Amino acid sequence: MKLYFDDEGFDGQLQRTVGKCDSGMANVGECLYIASRIINGDRDSWYAGWSTFADGLAAQAAAAEKAGHTTSAATLRLRAAEYYRQAFFWHRDDLDGKELTAAYRASVDAFRSALPDLPRPGRRVEGDTPGYLFAPSGSGPFPTILHIGGYDNTAEELYASVYPALDRGWAFVGLDGPGQGSVLYDRRVPQRPDWEHVVPGMVDLVAGLPEVDARRIVLVGRSFGGLLAPRGAAGAPQLAALIVDPGQYDMAAGVAARLGELWQRVDDPAAKPQFDALLDIPALRTLLGPRMVTNGVTDPQAYFQDMRRYTSAGLAPSIRCPSFVTDNETDAVSTGQGRRLHDAMTCPKAFRRFTRAEGAEGHCEGMAPIVFWTAAFDWLDTIVPSTRRAGNP
Repeated sequence: MKLYFDDEGFDGQLQRTVGKCDSGMANVGECLYIASRIINGDRDSWYAGWSTFADGLAAQAAAAEKAGHTTSAATLRLRAAEYYRQAFFWHRDDLDGKELTAAYRASVDAFRSALPDLPRPGRRVEGDTPGYLFAPSGSGPFPTILHIGGYDNTAEELYASVYPALDRGWAFVGLDGPGQGSVLYDRRVPQRPDWEHVVPGMVDLVAGLPEVDARRIVLVGRSFGGLLAPRGAAGAPQLAALIVDPGQYDMAAGVAARLGELWQRVDDPAAKPQFDALLDIPALRTLLGPRMVTNGVTDPQAYFQDMRRYTSAGLAPSIRCPSFVTDNETDAVSTGQGRRLHDAMTCPKAFRRFTRAEGAEGHCEGMAPIVFWTAAFDWLDTIVPSTRRAGNP
């Protein structure tokens, strides 16, 4: 479903931000106005449109704070944080690029300045995989969502998923891992496939927080996290449950389908010029540039070779915690891999396929993430009762 742009990538990212309106991270009118200032398919005008509007919100926030309007200042900064994140989205192909470095820092600063005065305030979590903790009112410890991101998420962006958890009596922790947010942009640690060696450390970090019930930690991975989280769960048997949206089983299968006959030469050194030529196609350069940087490789052939490591084929049967696996009938990213992952699991499990008729079209349910969260928590209530469900205040 098209929202505004003819360019599919631009429109998808616009929808991604519009989908955060429920959380207060965006406003439809603002988003559509920003879109009207952008040249379709032009990443520089995309950067200018989002960053200029975010600058204006940041200035309004400073004035509001000076006048004593702390809540207004926080909500303005929250939207600025998301718009700055959007600004650098198409400039992630250069970790030292001025667009990425300036807008990423502005996004983080705006979010952290807002943090204490948000409608759902939180605090920072420090460690090898840093992020943020949000807890409901009342006395804990609480059952906790441990949310990891995907290929291009930041821990700040995960705030969009805080309110469905807190409204149900759950705490929420969003963390950056290798190849994500601050771990990539500040520490220069690239993505890695073996999250079975990453998630246990995340679980230990979260379990040590006083607000968290260590016996009721649920790992959630969305987008590319739909591959990373299952691998992580395989290495963390103490998890109470796993939720992935969409489930992704083997990235090489999708890559092979897109490359066609060229995939047969992925290990052939003589084919390197053919792979390099993919960067001469603007759309593929836009797609591959940030992914090569994220994976820590310098050319397309190395990237495609590396993607073969991103599979849950050998580990899915070793996941022990109850698991909720989703897919979407119009998701061009997962291409039905959610069902493959679900079928490979031997743990207690459930599968949910979202549809366009629900208003939940596209990758990660597009502009209707609440449809996903409603289904996920309804399932979770039968597996890991929350504090409120258990009868506590």
